[in-house]
Amino acid sequence: MSGQGASRASRWASERFGDRADVVRRRLAASLLEAMGNAQDAQTSGHSDKRYTYGFTMMARRYEAIAEGLRDEPGFQLVRPHGSPHHLVVLGGNLLLPFRYAEDDRTPISEARVSDGRISSLVRELFDRFGPAASYRQEELDLALAEEPAQEELDLSAGADGPEGPEGPTTVRPALTGLPGDTRLVPVAYAGNAQAGLLRLYWGEAELIDEFGRIRWLHHEPIPLPAASPGAVLDLWPAEPGAASRFDDGLVPTLALSTRSPAERKSGKIFPVSSEAPEETVVTGDNEQP
Repeated sequence: MSGQGASRASRWASERFGDRADVVRRRLAASLLEAMGNAQDAQTSGHSDKRYTYGFTMMARRYEAIAEGLRDEPGFQLVRPHGSPHHLVVLGGNLLLPFRYAEDDRTPISEARVSDGRISSLVRELFDRFGPAASYRQEELDLALAEEPAQEELDLSAGADGPEGPEGPTTVRPALTGLPGDTRLVPVAYAGNAQAGLLRLYWGEAELIDEFGRIRWLHHEPIPLPAASPGAVLDLWPAEPGAASRFDDGLVPTLALSTRSPAERKSGKIFPVSSEAPEETVVTGDNEQP
């Protein structure tokens, strides 16, 4: 697998998203960075040491921000599973399912779980209908079990009908009956927390192996996360090819130099070197603007 600094989309990504694969993954990263920033801002404004505000905001904004970021891409479709308050993005036949797999950057992606507790019928259906054929499953899942809400962040599956759903205690209604059978699920797994922000981001192909949301990756790869200043998330990449995208890619100003005579050096006075010298730019350590 390539590292976080990879600059080009892989063969897998190109097969899934065509020649727009690079654009799609950049916009996906920007969208989740924006959602994380919104959640952090909400937590700060809430003035609470509990992370409910962050969790509820991130729960909603991750789906909304992805939809906003990819809306203009060819093949964009927005679907809302039955029983869920959130919309999912389908892009060129690929159903994107974002979820948090860890709060730190040390947990291996191989240990990713879709849920902090038992999965719901919705998550099971998404993997069964649109994921790869399962080669291994630890045990049969209970369709009537709804996911327990986590303190920090709730999963989309919490909105699906469970034991107390509107259809009654045992009825399970298909969540996405209108999608073609060849739609393919693309799990989008991220690591992050309210203090550090977004730390890791992956996508790929996986199968669900048990009722606690454990998955087995058939393919996974990191999506590079650009360095970003707080409040500067959406405009992270140059609009024009060849434009500077790093702080050290810009033009270096030319300094006009001149020598001083022995008399000038002895006097200790400072004389202007040239009327054409560039204006000085002062950069301070607390300047957070891009």
